[in-house]
Amino acid sequence: MSQHAVIHLEWSSTDLVRSQSFLAGLFPDWKFEGWSEDYLMITFPDGGGGGLQKVERVHAGDSPVVYFEVEAIEPYQVQAVALGGTVSVPRTEIPTMGWFAHLRDQDENLFGIFQPLPREK
Repeated sequence: MSQHAVIHLEWSSTDLVRSQSFLAGLFPDWKFEGWSEDYLMITFPDGGGGGLQKVERVHAGDSPVVYFEVEAIEPYQVQAVALGGTVSVPRTEIPTMGWFAHLRDQDENLFGIFQPLPREK
């Protein structure tokens, strides 16, 4: 995957069964697979993917979240703040995958950045 590519789309839901049914009805070529009791992985027909996550409440403007791949989280957190944005969720580990952070621009638009584990050469 190239740097800054959209690599993941995360959708929040208060009812995973209902949301899966809705999304599968709209996009029948999306595939859903359980990741945990509160999370379903989604595979798109082009090979990309995302997730459907269970939350207590969906906050307007916070879902869905688009993630961009970066080489390291910290410089982007610093640069976002320098440019007038904020860090909503600082660098957080995703075991066996890498790290993510949530940032907001000056209009409070939420997006994610993802740093994968180092790739084996």
